[in-house]
Parts: sequence; structure tokens; C-alpha cells
Amino acid sequence: MKHTLLATTALVALTGAASAELSISMTARIGLQTTEGVAASSGLVYSTISAQAVTDIDILEAAYDGVDDDVTAGGTVTDSAALTNTATLATVAAVAADVLEVDAIIRNIEAAILAANVGGTNNLNNTTNVTNLLLANDLASAQAIRAAMVTQATPDVALSADDTSAVNRVRVSFTGSGTTDGGIEYGASMRADHAAAAATGAGTAGSQYISGAFGKISMGDLGGADKDATGHLAGVGLTGLGDHNEIQYQAGLHNLGYQYSVGGLTLGYSQNTAVTSGSNSALGISWSGDMGGVAITAAAGQSKVGTATQTTMSASISSGGLTVKAITSTNDNGTTAAVAENAAVRTAGALEAYVAPVTLANNADLDSAGLSVSYAMDSMTVTAFTMTESMTGVADADFSGVGMSYDMGGVALKVGVVDNNDQQLVDFGVSFSF
Repeated sequence: MKHTLLATTALVALTGAASAELSISMTARIGLQTTEGVAASSGLVYSTISAQAVTDIDILEAAYDGVDDDVTAGGTVTDSAALTNTATLATVAAVAADVLEVDAIIRNIEAAILAANVGGTNNLNNTTNVTNLLLANDLASAQAIRAAMVTQATPDVALSADDTSAVNRVRVSFTGSGTTDGGIEYGASMRADHAAAAATGAGTAGSQYISGAFGKISMGDLGGADKDATGHLAGVGLTGLGDHNEIQYQAGLHNLGYQYSVGGLTLGYSQNTAVTSGSNSALGISWSGDMGGVAITAAAGQSKVGTATQTTMSASISSGGLTVKAITSTNDNGTTAAVAENAAVRTAGALEAYVAPVTLANNADLDSAGLSVSYAMDSMTVTAFTMTESMTGVADADFSGVGMSYDMGGVALKVGVVDNNDQQLVDFGVSFSF
């Protein structure tokens, strides 16, 4: 229950303004959150390389190790010190060993550069000299192949122990609304943490609207119209525990929106007007109605940001104290593939360097699907949710949670437990409003 800290209603001394209201409210919370520790993990990704790269490394190793290991496109070798699984991936450990072998080749080439002293220098500045140019190209070739074999895809994760910390917060909200003599409604809202932007004189923080028979026009800090229509699943806990009940909507920072409602049907549009090239807009549609005492809501939304298109659908039913909601979302980024390499075999007398394939950004589709169930019994509400996120080439991420809230009249006791993709999060405490 929210209590109004300050509310005034007064006739505004402006022509055509019938009444206006300003209210100030505050919310706060105190509690504890426990986060389960995680094991250390590496973000390195080992990958096989092409037949051309295998051939080039074979030649480089023969040139700088003095041994021709006869590496084939299939990764077959005749020397125990040779690369073992560069063209066909057998195990990560095998490719990791190959990386160490390529590192040795790079060190040998660097040693040859220092020893060459061609043209009166101990470096490759004298590129007009054939020997210097050959050494430079060989070093570039080895480094490019090495970069293709191992990449830092994600940051390394350090070992961490279980952690319990305090979670507290306070927010003050300001809301104003009014109606003209002609029946046009208007209003604005902002939180205390929006004051920083307002202090600059811009006054663009928070949100503002005007509505009437023509619909509702909003500006300011807005979400996408697709999110406004389809929403999120019900969450648990005092802090939200990572908010894994929420869909990852790509449309955000929109500053212009429009809604029109009629007969339970609501249509919405929003965009970011700061984006002057490409797409950054969203559409939403929702319908709410009652069928035999059961409240039903169905919604769909779509956003376009650049070349990515996200489509989301949701449906919910409520009867008595029970509310069930399902949601599904697909962000169709469009997968990309590596560009054909422009490599050259390093042969005697050739001065061309191997160039690794240029891999475009991995924009694999992100699919999300989930379900939440809430049941209210007098002052107590019990909630549970489950959400799965799937992306091509990446293991599915699963989230689930259960929680309870007990309303004591302005003060609510809350507790939640979330499985954060096999990591446990727990919080409990009280939230209160004024």
C-alpha cells in the first residue's frame, strides 16, 4: 500500500485549466542478499584453423625449427613436436598444445629478426631489404594464425566464495497530473535520481504526457512500445535477484511514444528520435477482456534496432487470486559467417603474409521463453517463475525462482530464492512506502 506523503489539488490560474494535482511519495527497503560463490573459469575459446593456415604453419616451422613436420590439411603429422589438431578439432587440450607450438615458432622468428641485423638495424624498419620484409611477413603470418586458434571470447571468471551483503535503497518520486476544461489530461513524473539531469537545465529527465480523444503522447525516459504491451513475468524477492524474470528488450532509451486505446484494445508506437540513421523503433498491441469472470490479456510487440528485429508475445489469465502469465521472445539478429581468407602459402622467394579469415560479429538469435504463477491469499502473495534463454552455439541459460510477500499495511515482508543458471541467490527483508 502506498501512502501519499504530500498531495495538493488546486485550481490553476490559467485559462482552460480546470484542476491539477501534485503528489510526492517515497519507497525504501532494507534487507540482506546471499550470493553463492562460483568456480574459476576461463573465457578462452580454442578453434581449429583452415587447411591453408596448416600449410603455412608447416612451412614456417620447417624454416625456423629446422624440421618439416609435414602437417596435412587433416592435421596428420609425422613428428611428435608438430601441430596435432589444427585443421580438425579433436579436443580442446590438443588445440591448446598446438597454440604453445605456434608460440614457439613466433619466438624463433623474433629471435631471427634480432639476429639478422640487416641494413644496419636490429628491427624491421628497413622494409626495402628483402630479408627484413620476409621476416616481417613470416611474423605477421604466425601471429595471425595464432589469433585464429585462440580468442578471449569472454572475461575470465575468478574463484569467489559465498557472499552476504546488505541491500538498502530509498527513492522519492514526484507525480503531477491535471485536466483542462476541455477534458484533455496531462501529467509528468520523475524520481529524485533524475534530478542530476534536470539540474543541468535540460529538464529532459523523467517522463511527460498529454492525452485525450486523439490518444496519448508521451516523451522523456520511455521504454519500447513492445515492452509496454507484452511486459515481463512476475518477479520474486526484495531486490529482484538479478531480474531474470524479465525479457531482454533491445528497444530502450526511447523518448517519443504514442498510444491509442479503444474497447480493451491498445495500440502503441515508440522511437528514439536521437537516432538519425537506421532503425530504432517499436510497435505494440494488447487486448484485455473478461470471459466468465476470468480476466484475459494477450499482447504482441516488435522492435527494430539497426538490422535486428525482436518479436515478443505474451498472454496472461487471472481468476480469483491466481494469475498465470506466459511469454516468448525472439531477437532475430541474423547469424554471420567468416569471410573467405586471402592467404598465401609461404614458399621460398615468396614475400606474401598469411592473413587470417575476418570473422564478422556473432549475432546469433536470442530466444527467450518463460512462465510465472502468482497466488494471492489475503495479505500474502506467493510467486514462482521459470525462464530459459537460448542462443545458437551457446549452452541454454535457465533461471527459476520462488518467493513470498506479506503486506502488513505500508510495510511488506519479502523473501526470494532464485536459481541463476545453477548459481543460488537468496534475499529477504522489508520494503515500505509513504
